[in-house]
Amino acid sequence: MNELFLFGLLLLNLGISSWNAYASGAYLTESKIIGGWTRFVVWCGLVMSASGFTWVYMTVLTMIAVAGQWLTMEWGDVMFKLGYLIIILPIIGSGFGIWAHSLAEAYRERNFGNIAIAGWNTFAQAHNTWQAASHAPSFLKDVMEAFSGKNRKSSKDGAMAMLVILLVILAVAGGAITTGLIARWADRRVALDVTGEAPMHGRRRTPVRA
Repeated sequence: MNELFLFGLLLLNLGISSWNAYASGAYLTESKIIGGWTRFVVWCGLVMSASGFTWVYMTVLTMIAVAGQWLTMEWGDVMFKLGYLIIILPIIGSGFGIWAHSLAEAYRERNFGNIAIAGWNTFAQAHNTWQAASHAPSFLKDVMEAFSGKNRKSSKDGAMAMLVILLVILAVAGGAITTGLIARWADRRVALDVTGEAPMHGRRRTPVRA
């Protein structure tokens, strides 16, 4: 049951992150021209997308490393906590921008889709902020203790600490690269035509949350 729930969460995050990358990438070129709030919201969507992909890759890499006995369960827990600390501030920061934009879109258009997205973003932003306030301090303490070497039981702990850092870097890089590839594909697909008129594929897309 827990495995199915985790698998469902991974699929959900992949879907939301892919949409955020596509929706933001579709306005990448236009946002460079318009600038201002549009540019800000596009970058918020890209940051949120990269953070979501990073979480998915972090989870998969941790599971593989623990299953392959390259990391102990304790170091797997440290890797999760380190990954959380890396992505939570970008998630909360970009989330405020996306949340404000979705509220404005819902108020302006007042249709079910935009209202539903605004409602989800409100819940997600409140949830992420509360979770960060509740868990980030203890996670930071645990990570610092793990890497300080005070609680290391063997020489293998040093190697596992290095592996955790490498895997986290790989997950972050993978998240950024995946977002960049999807965004660039969307930018080409929904590019402005040579006359500088509206995008070929229609209405404005609102990023959702990870």
